[in-house]
Amino acid sequence: MNLRARIRILLVFLVGMPLLLLLYESYQAGRHTLMTEMKQEALKVAKLETAEMDLTFDPPRIIAEGLARAVETVPELRDDSLRELLRRTLHDSPEIYGAAIALDPGMTSLGRFAPYVCRRGGVETESSISYDYTVSDWYRRPLQLGRGSWSKPYYDRDGRTGMVTYAAPVRRGGRIVGVAEVDLDLASLLKRLQFLRPGGNGTVYLVNPAGHILAHPDLKAMVGQEGGRTLGQLGALMKRRGVDTLNMVDPVSRRKSWVVEYPIPSLSTARGGGDWSLIVSWPLDERMAPLSTLGRRMLVLYLFMGGAALWFLNRTFDDTITRPLRRLARQARGYAEGDFGRNPVSHNDARELRELEDALNALGAALEKDRAPSPPVKEDSP
Repeated sequence: MNLRARIRILLVFLVGMPLLLLLYESYQAGRHTLMTEMKQEALKVAKLETAEMDLTFDPPRIIAEGLARAVETVPELRDDSLRELLRRTLHDSPEIYGAAIALDPGMTSLGRFAPYVCRRGGVETESSISYDYTVSDWYRRPLQLGRGSWSKPYYDRDGRTGMVTYAAPVRRGGRIVGVAEVDLDLASLLKRLQFLRPGGNGTVYLVNPAGHILAHPDLKAMVGQEGGRTLGQLGALMKRRGVDTLNMVDPVSRRKSWVVEYPIPSLSTARGGGDWSLIVSWPLDERMAPLSTLGRRMLVLYLFMGGAALWFLNRTFDDTITRPLRRLARQARGYAEGDFGRNPVSHNDARELRELEDALNALGAALEKDRAPSPPVKEDSP
């Protein structure tokens, strides 16, 4: 391998490697900055939306508990007074979908009594629960726990209204005689979540550790009601206390995402919920697309800069070292062939090359002198 090739390899290593390291460090710094900003923004979205969820779910719980206390304190359980209490509660609480008082058939003089009021198509309507409510989860669970609780998401009997119910036990004479419940329509919640697109294409949804999804903007129906959906890493994330973030595969979209899990206080176990959490899921591929574009542009720029630097350095080394050495090699070869012509010393060459050229010229002069024919000797005449 000649000297020029070795110099080129050395230049590629000395110039190319630093440029590649600079490109890598620049990309990693940009990625770190973008990930930090995304994490902070996702945490802000999660915090704000969790506060909004508290404002959505806490009032129905308070209304149901207040309704139960009102039933407990009336002197006598009468059909007309309880129905009026429900109508007034619904009228004064525009944030709820419906309300009911369901009594144990064998615990009061009213028997199987379950008046229900709700808003259908924006109109307040009144009816009675016709099915056997005593086997329903929203009725049995408060009786078993002895305190108020939220139900799992379900559909109304018409199959069109998705809702959740908060039911609080009603006590009279130290015994639980039924429940007072309030229904929350999930349609308005789903509409709100559909407008929330963090980062342009992210999603915000509600899920509990069992895998039940309360609301998701990309799902036409609630899922996970019978056994749950596999949560993957999200399940482990939700088992930790407090707010957590993780780079993981979203269990719903199945895309690599930046996920923030924010527990909702109003849906915690202490408040009768199922430890629901608000999830902010941010697809990394779309969020990182600007960084990828920037990385490609930087790569093109660095390749151009590196190519220009290599060309310049190669040309400089060629003019400074390679060509003078070749000139001296041709001069030495000429000496070997008997050509003692000497090149003038170039003052543009490096000092070491000028010294070598001076030494080579001196060598040529000495060789030429040794090989010069001796002058003829004249004989003295007698």
